[in-house]
Amino acid sequence: MSTRSPRRSSGLLEYCANRRKESLSVIHYEIHPQNPQQRLLEQAANILKNENGVCVYPTDTVYGMGACATNAKAVNRIGTLLQKDKKRLFSYICSDFHQVSRYARMENWQFKLMRRYLPGPYTFVLLATNFVPRKVCPKRKTVGIRIPDNPVCLALTGMLDEPLANTSIRLPGHQRGDALTVRTAVVNEVDIMLDAGALENPTGSTIIDLTGSEPVIIREGKGPWHG
Repeated sequence: MSTRSPRRSSGLLEYCANRRKESLSVIHYEIHPQNPQQRLLEQAANILKNENGVCVYPTDTVYGMGACATNAKAVNRIGTLLQKDKKRLFSYICSDFHQVSRYARMENWQFKLMRRYLPGPYTFVLLATNFVPRKVCPKRKTVGIRIPDNPVCLALTGMLDEPLANTSIRLPGHQRGDALTVRTAVVNEVDIMLDAGALENPTGSTIIDLTGSEPVIIREGKGPWHG
């Protein structure tokens, strides 16, 4: 159920833009974690695509902050908000392997390995393709790929028809999965939050580097790794 009632019309985006000029508070929608409401996803997608928007959403690890991967202006906003190097590598949240193949180079063994673990709480580092924007990944060498086991962000990336350039929110431990804490932390910084309630066991993803001849664990996280 939405906590706000913006106009349902072609004037939605204008309404949202005007509302943000009057108040910096985030547009907040309570979204069903398993069966996300289509209209809320559509409104989030509109803001991301048409307003250089930044969105907070649940994943299978912690709440993430992201923007359309091809929108360098929006991605740079995230870097500024979090006081991070704008040239850092964001992970790409993809809806499926079709999206992955556009932005990352996969050999057959890499694809078979990833298919065993995805969707799931893993980030796989692969060589990037030329479709990874220079302003998002200036060196354009590698890209971190995620396909989370979460209906909300998978539906959102599917609707956008492109990945989300994703980063986690700087909060300690379990607070990264607490919706109210996350909302308070980003209230004056992002455009919209899809609130799916408290996340179970909020822990960062397991990161695996696949750019060499065999997998290398960069970080042990929520996902167990069996090689």
